[in-house]
Amino acid sequence: APLSFPVMQRRLSLTEGTSDKFWYIDVVDAQITVRYGRRGTAGTTKTKDYESPEKALAEAEKQVAAKVKKGYSDEAGASTKALQPVAPTTAAKAKPSAKATSRPASPTDPAPAAEAKAAKVSTEAPSQVEEGAAPEVAARPIQVAAGDADDLGLVITPFEQAFDLSTAVHVERDTEPFDPEAELARAERIVSFVPYSDGYSTYERVSFSEPPFTTLPSAERRRWWQEYLKQRRNPKRQQPGFWGPTSNWPLWLKALLERSWRSPSSLLRANDIVPLMVARPMIKVWDPDKLAVVRRNLPSPLPAPVTRDRYGAYKLTDTTIYQAAALEALDPTVATELLGDIPRGALADEYDDKALLGIVLPTPEERVAFARRTGASLNSWRAVVPWLVATGRHGFGFLVDALNTASRGIAEAMLSTVAEVAHGPGVVELFVDALDSKAADVAGAWLNAHLPQVLAAPLNPTRAKAVAPILRQLPLTQLSGLAATTSGNILAVIDSIIADAAIPELPADTGWWAEAAADLPKAQALPFNVQGLPPLRVDGQHRLSPTQVAELLRAMSATAEHPLVAAVRDRSGRTHRDEFALAVLKLWLNSGAPAKQSWLMTGAGWLGDSAFVHTLTPMIREWPGISQHQRAVKGLTALRNVATDEALQQISGIAAKVKFAGLKKRAGEAMDEIAAQRGFTRDELEDRVLGDGGLDERGTARFDYGPRQFLAYVTPEAKLAARLIGPDGRPTGKVLSTLPAPNKSDDPEQAKTAKADYNAMKKTVTALAKIQVDRFERAMVTDRRWSGADHAQFIAPHPVLRRLLAGVIWSVYDNGTLVATARIDEDGILVDTDDEPVTTDSLSIGVAHRLDLDDEQLSAWAEILADYELTAPFKQLDRPVYTLPTDQGDDTALHGLPTDKYPATKLMGAFSRYGWERGEALDAGTYCLHGLVIPSAGITPVIQYSGMWMGPLSEQEDQQIESCFVVKGAVDPKDLGWGDGWDMKDRQKVPWSQVPAKITSEVLATIAAITS
Repeated sequence: APLSFPVMQRRLSLTEGTSDKFWYIDVVDAQITVRYGRRGTAGTTKTKDYESPEKALAEAEKQVAAKVKKGYSDEAGASTKALQPVAPTTAAKAKPSAKATSRPASPTDPAPAAEAKAAKVSTEAPSQVEEGAAPEVAARPIQVAAGDADDLGLVITPFEQAFDLSTAVHVERDTEPFDPEAELARAERIVSFVPYSDGYSTYERVSFSEPPFTTLPSAERRRWWQEYLKQRRNPKRQQPGFWGPTSNWPLWLKALLERSWRSPSSLLRANDIVPLMVARPMIKVWDPDKLAVVRRNLPSPLPAPVTRDRYGAYKLTDTTIYQAAALEALDPTVATELLGDIPRGALADEYDDKALLGIVLPTPEERVAFARRTGASLNSWRAVVPWLVATGRHGFGFLVDALNTASRGIAEAMLSTVAEVAHGPGVVELFVDALDSKAADVAGAWLNAHLPQVLAAPLNPTRAKAVAPILRQLPLTQLSGLAATTSGNILAVIDSIIADAAIPELPADTGWWAEAAADLPKAQALPFNVQGLPPLRVDGQHRLSPTQVAELLRAMSATAEHPLVAAVRDRSGRTHRDEFALAVLKLWLNSGAPAKQSWLMTGAGWLGDSAFVHTLTPMIREWPGISQHQRAVKGLTALRNVATDEALQQISGIAAKVKFAGLKKRAGEAMDEIAAQRGFTRDELEDRVLGDGGLDERGTARFDYGPRQFLAYVTPEAKLAARLIGPDGRPTGKVLSTLPAPNKSDDPEQAKTAKADYNAMKKTVTALAKIQVDRFERAMVTDRRWSGADHAQFIAPHPVLRRLLAGVIWSVYDNGTLVATARIDEDGILVDTDDEPVTTDSLSIGVAHRLDLDDEQLSAWAEILADYELTAPFKQLDRPVYTLPTDQGDDTALHGLPTDKYPATKLMGAFSRYGWERGEALDAGTYCLHGLVIPSAGITPVIQYSGMWMGPLSEQEDQQIESCFVVKGAVDPKDLGWGDGWDMKDRQKVPWSQVPAKITSEVLATIAAITS
């Protein structure tokens, strides 16, 4: 049914100081809908029903008066399109026929993205935990969309369709008489000015609810539209730079309105791709003779479009190839040849949507491959529709990647632009994948508004499960009806939801629940509907009711684990609570990850397990790189709340190796805190939570192709390798870095599964092994010792370490005296040079340094390792040895320091390689020292240098090493200040003559690495 016409409609805004807000209101009969929020966001939509239209109008007038009193004023150029209501906050008392209803957009009635956000069904309305979130979505007629399941449903102009050279497209000249009044009425109806933000400023873009032109507009119509759009723009939201007053226009519109396309010779004046593609439909309206002349005048051969400038950068320098494409005179093989000459990564540092350079290639697959090969970018809302038209479904992945490299506001503008024109089942895949992007809220709004298309889309199992939260909110009777008209993976999801609904709810008077829920935290707003969450089963036979789920979420908002959360975790199976926790995390992310509700992520950690950990960890590693450091820190808290060994392994991995220093530091602090709580040192905790990567107790794993099997294992190079298992059950043939493609005799399904499992294990084990190589080399440098019992339990038999460290020689000590040396054999025990077991009871064990071994021991072990074809994963027996200068004496300052200056990258590379830690950033963010903490020796060597600031290493001045000394005690380098003067008044320096020789050697090795 069509929307009722508003009896009142106001669009107010407030731009004052740092405030930039909007407040929109519609009154439809007895119902008020308000949308409000900060510019550049979707805002919040609320709807309320009143007893009569008169009362609704009176209330609306009061609200408007209050806003005007606060400084709000009517917004020029705002869309007059009616707001889409959400579920009312009170029971409707007005006549049902008079109520405005929410409906999904369709190809015949596309809504602008800003309105689509406002049209979110009740699943998107903010709610309170104690209310169980927004009410169930009202039953509405939903049918599976008819037509081709692969249809993108694009509602675009011929000038946009021209970006697909695979499609013939032509236009006629505009022959309609121009009526300014009628044109104004139509423009007011179809044009919207949608705000968006790049994170710093707020801009706007022009949006259309239907194609404004389907013919080549007359000069008079073009001039009118130019003037109209320029007058309606908001000068405060104008993007700086060469765009000027047309910065809010789509690319095709700018090209169409600002140029006179009277003849094909106008092509020669175009110096950009977009105008040339926009001109392509005009072939039919141009004079054939003039067209033939321009075609004949094209140079042969065509010049290369991209060449190097004088600085060596690749630039678009010639558009002739695009002119030829517009004239339908381009040989596809020529396009392939010319664009194929552009080197890999040549456009990686370029902006301005250089991905569109590839649209003249013959197929969508080639156009996407060109963008990926050259590193070309797609970074503005103006280019996404041309990209979508040119690449279709093949370009979805590239577009989602582009969303994740842009700022959140830009990403939302990009996907909103697609949402305005794409309404077919074929585009559902894109919006499902975008649920994991920075534009997740736009994706969720589109999916909610396009349920018929979702039901018709050919989704794989993973994508079908991703839309389950939307389907769960439909009434059960409606789902049952849809089950009869759907098929494939969507049907499987619907059947699963219906089956879950048959599980009885936990009785409200259950004793343990009432006791644990006695003291719940204050209710907080939720950004999603709890009905979108999967059922959480408890006691093996019940599921929590929506009210109980709301109470559980309240409990999850506590800073410490609440008794109700603990009770549910104890009574719920691992798989079910893990699925629930992961759903909470994803719904929070899909709603824009509001910082105020980050407790949803940390609280979900109390219930999460493996799937939660494996989903969250890579996000934590990435978030600081997209200006989300605080979110990453909260993510670490969530992992800590999971508290499984698997979760602690991930925290340990982040603490050991991540490129963001702040996150790495916080992860290390978390490990220290957990270790202290458990009564261990951090090293001892890391030994105990070290994962096996999926390897068996002998450090191997079998992968079955049917007739053939392969044995995988860890190499000393910290990689996973495999060999074919021969008829005798032993590995044979060459070492493989990856499993081969199946041959004719293999079982194809088994081989496919085995290969996927191997690749997943390879990623996990390789990352794990590399961290351990660094850890055990550092153990050698810092002279860390293990008790015999701990080494025998956690190190020697470990599935990853036993093979990774097979070529490492160990020192066995009795009260500090070296009494034996050993290696780990294939059975995971320590053996000596005669392969006899070494007794380690009541003894301590360390990684032997070359200086621990005499010449006879070195020779013996070198021969044994060669005989067994074993190598160490780091330099050990062949490690360079450095000694003090002959004149060092008892001085505390190291003699013989280099006097030259060296690049900052050399210093930082050496410090990182040898495990040194940076001092505190002090005045103006400057730091000037690194330290190597040696707990076993009770000392901390320090190297001072000129000083760097907290910025890119490439921008730092060359550094000179100013001093090197040793502080008594295991001191955190961040506690040493500048490393001299007042900062050292309570510190004791140790003469170099008293420093153990192997520690001296490692300090000198660090300096040698800097100066090499």
